[in-house]
Amino acid sequence: MNLQKIIKILEGLEREVLFESKFEKLEKNKIPLTDEERDEVMKAKAVWHHGPNGKPSPAVWKSKTKDGVITYVTNTHRCFQTASTLKGAINKYHTVVKQTS
Repeated sequence: MNLQKIIKILEGLEREVLFESKFEKLEKNKIPLTDEERDEVMKAKAVWHHGPNGKPSPAVWKSKTKDGVITYVTNTHRCFQTASTLKGAINKYHTVVKQTS
């Protein structure tokens, strides 16, 4: 195996580790959506059907850092997208994330 091939593999592993650590940090700081936010997500049909009997549940959640910064997240097991606004996360659900499920 040549050196360039090894470097490419290592760069891929580095990206994977960064992906995991950023997502894990968001998950660790997860907080509930407000009732208004939840209603907006449901009305926009940014939902997964994972509830009891296939009942829809929000496909967007939020995370809050210690300094108060809110990040909205939408994800599947294949990818995740973040946005600083709820509308941005809903848009990313419909344009990127939903297709990866």
